[in-house]
Amino acid sequence: MRILLSAGEVSGDVAGSRLVRALRARRSDLAFFGLGGPRMAGAGVELLRSTNALGTVGISESFRVVPGLVRAFASLRRRVAGSPPDAAVLIANDVFHVVLGRWLRARGVPTLSYFPPQVWIWRSLARVFAPSFDEILTSFPDEERVWRAAGASTTFVGHYLGDVLRPATEEERRHARGALGLPAGPLVAVLPGSRELEVRRLTPVLLDAARLLHERDGRIRFILPVADSAFAPRIEAEVARRGLEGVLGTTSSGHDALRAADLAILASGTASLEAALIGTPMVIAYRLAALTMGVVRSAISLGLIDSDTVGLPNLVLGRRAIPEHIQDRASGFALAAAAERLLGDESLLEKQRQALGEVSRLLFAGGSDARAAEAVLAAAERRPERGAAFGGAIVREEGSGT
Repeated sequence: MRILLSAGEVSGDVAGSRLVRALRARRSDLAFFGLGGPRMAGAGVELLRSTNALGTVGISESFRVVPGLVRAFASLRRRVAGSPPDAAVLIANDVFHVVLGRWLRARGVPTLSYFPPQVWIWRSLARVFAPSFDEILTSFPDEERVWRAAGASTTFVGHYLGDVLRPATEEERRHARGALGLPAGPLVAVLPGSRELEVRRLTPVLLDAARLLHERDGRIRFILPVADSAFAPRIEAEVARRGLEGVLGTTSSGHDALRAADLAILASGTASLEAALIGTPMVIAYRLAALTMGVVRSAISLGLIDSDTVGLPNLVLGRRAIPEHIQDRASGFALAAAAERLLGDESLLEKQRQALGEVSRLLFAGGSDARAAEAVLAAAERRPERGAAFGGAIVREEGSGT
């Protein structure tokens, strides 16, 4: 049995590798190919192209990666034409996978969306996007409701992070600090994101905040997880530019950094969800291109998007329990001030920790990887072997499903 997987950024690469391992635990005759990164390759996926650098957020931001996405699509097209898979799993990478899903379904390939187009952005287009997928595997309660209302076949699998991350105990925090070789005293984790554009835009801002915090309190130390080794030279140069070499260390483990830290200053994506599940209070920062932000604000005024909230914990909770600083408000000065307020007020930290505990409860489904794997295998086994494509529509045997 052959399974196609496609992911376009580091977090999708992680989710894809976990899914592959869960699938292999259930069947030994599976072969995997597609698009992804080193983690998926390490799990045994034959990569037609490496796509970790192709994940974007925004409109104008997407233009830069269009040539790479076109090449990736062409690679998949050639492979699928010669050897159609029994099922396809498309992980995040919203618009690209809406187009790819439509193309795959027209060729009789059962297609599942895992980490589907984000409903807080695309809610108004859910009915348009839903026909791109035979099934949508949802991780957040709100997206389950939205996709089901849009007419999609959905399965709530929960978020795999909800299975593997729990609020860190004091003993775990001490152990994480020891493993990282960090001294006692206030510690702030700095996480600029996993996408190349995020790292480029946010690293200078977050490090400006770190420099200001250290100037105000020389006891504070910092730890910065590097999501991809390709980002290391840029990050090291920015650290040196601010004279932070002696007070800021780096690591490859974001989870260890978050367990060790008293507070995190970070990008709004998966890292903010990881911090929430580990129970680390945080300040969220994000910057989008001016064109993208203009479109978002227009969509808000038209009622197409609920708000400009970007932090995943806040989106899961449906309220702003975590401070967010976006666009011009995401300055080193503003972030340092917000972090200083939290570090100086234990009651604010405890209030945020309680909200983060609620995020953990909402995302836990139990055995998320296993649930997703079972859904993929069920779809592959339902594949209409004698179905025929005609005029872009699939003629299926009676009772074979959508």
